[in-house]
Amino acid sequence: MRKLLGLRNKLSPLQAVVWTQFLSAFADNLNFFLIVGMVKREGVSDPDGTVTYIQMAFLFAYVILAPIVGAFTDKKAKSHVLLLGNVLKATGILLLLFGISPAICYFFVGVGAVVYSPGKYGILSELTKSEGELLRANAQVEGSTILAILLGTVAGGFLAVHSDLPAILVCLFIYLLSLTMTFLVPVRAGNPHIRYQQAAGQFFRDLSKLFRNRRSRFSLIGTGAFWLTASVLRIALIAWLPLNLGIEDTDQQSMIIGVTALGVVASAWLTPKLVPEGRLYRGFYYGIAMVSAVMAANFTNQLWLTVSLLFITGIMGGIFLIPLNTILQEEGKTAIGSGRTIAVQNFVENSLTVVGLFLYLMLRSWDVPVNYSVIGIGLVLAVFFIYLATQIGFIRASYSRKETT
Repeated sequence: MRKLLGLRNKLSPLQAVVWTQFLSAFADNLNFFLIVGMVKREGVSDPDGTVTYIQMAFLFAYVILAPIVGAFTDKKAKSHVLLLGNVLKATGILLLLFGISPAICYFFVGVGAVVYSPGKYGILSELTKSEGELLRANAQVEGSTILAILLGTVAGGFLAVHSDLPAILVCLFIYLLSLTMTFLVPVRAGNPHIRYQQAAGQFFRDLSKLFRNRRSRFSLIGTGAFWLTASVLRIALIAWLPLNLGIEDTDQQSMIIGVTALGVVASAWLTPKLVPEGRLYRGFYYGIAMVSAVMAANFTNQLWLTVSLLFITGIMGGIFLIPLNTILQEEGKTAIGSGRTIAVQNFVENSLTVVGLFLYLMLRSWDVPVNYSVIGIGLVLAVFFIYLATQIGFIRASYSRKETT
């Protein structure tokens, strides 16, 4: 307890949020490659398809619980929400020790993640006082998250090569450490008057309200397109790397996939410089570069070029994503509340990602080569960006009007 009090004196509330998020995200990505390793060792006939279905089980938790999780987050203290999310994630990993199906275990991890996410983002608007502070806070959280994805991906790849038990125990320890860090986050009471029985109907009204607002709609579609790309790309690379580069070991695959995360870490430092306060719409142009890098990487057969393009994908994607999150949090906090906004965002992002993974599975079931499957997903992504391009003029004008008022 004394050590915990000592840490509280050394860390600001925002730093405590960044640390608990880093640890939780690290374990999230470690356990993904743990499950990939388990599937490969089981000798299933279609490991790529099996991993995709397991990933979809995780995402379904977001889609199913989205109508009530925002209300839960706004009703409770967000520090307690973070704690509960970590407990549920740890439970999902613990079930692996009892021989429960990885899909069911990963669904529990998804339940923890869907609870955790609104608390993570919602508390940022409570701890900041201006758009500039919120942008910098988002950059710190996104940067730490992607660094955690990078390190967790690499650690998961190494731990999953030989044995399941060490990886499971490491996951549990890190979730518990993240849980401990949540005690350093200020306890700020939520709204006790929120009623869960009204939450589902309110959720769909919230969804409609955010989509009627052109700035929040722009952000929702943009972030959804980003995570659709990231999730499908991570699955597709597991099949693509052996075919195009002859790399079959899980640890080597995880290191190559982690390069994208390293690029997003760099973007957290670059974003405030390249996309300043009052010009958040500029992130869209870096999204176009992200799409181009993804498509180009699909046609390479040299390791150095693939790694370089994945790194560029991460940088451009991060500079695209961070401002969009800031726009949505600003609009949503005023319109419907921060927790409910993130619940809507999770629903949109994960619904689109499930659709993307389903399309990828459908293409594979038709025996479409993985290269062409990635191109197909890239074309779907391009449709989203064509729509965003039709909206960028209005978004730019809205910032100009904001400056003059």
